[in-house]
Amino acid sequence: MEKKRMNVSIVCHGNVARSQILHHYLAEYAGRSSLDIDLFSCGTAPIDAYPGVDLLLDEVQNELRKRGLNGSVKRNVLDEEALEHLLGSDLILVADMDRRQEVLSRLGDQAKPKKVMLFYEFIGEGQSDFTDTYDASKGAQDPERFSRCFDELERIARATIEQI
Repeated sequence: MEKKRMNVSIVCHGNVARSQILHHYLAEYAGRSSLDIDLFSCGTAPIDAYPGVDLLLDEVQNELRKRGLNGSVKRNVLDEEALEHLLGSDLILVADMDRRQEVLSRLGDQAKPKKVMLFYEFIGEGQSDFTDTYDASKGAQDPERFSRCFDELERIARATIEQI
């Protein structure tokens, strides 16, 4: 019997770091496990919420490449097209409780709350938020959080693939 393709969406605030990084690690580990997963990521913030977004995305892209992940990064916002992706998803992983509430609110009556889960919740580690790497007061990534998040999101990706 042929396995069904699983649609997984990842949502954070800006679709600049957390969701982008988890997306790439999930793609890597799904490929290693021969899992058929269609991945999509987006952010709930409007397009103009991140000044210097191209620089921020370049930083993420460069760090991903250093870690052997060569997919491209492209920022998606939670617009009508993204909402269609979310509605078609079997699982929606969200970085924090605010994103969960926003996704559930935007999906309205069509939402299936049990398929919208925090990163940590899906892997059985509770209802903790994954801290944003962006420091709004500086308009840049927080270097310490930025560096640590790659290792932690890789761990979450491995555990997520094991759960799937």
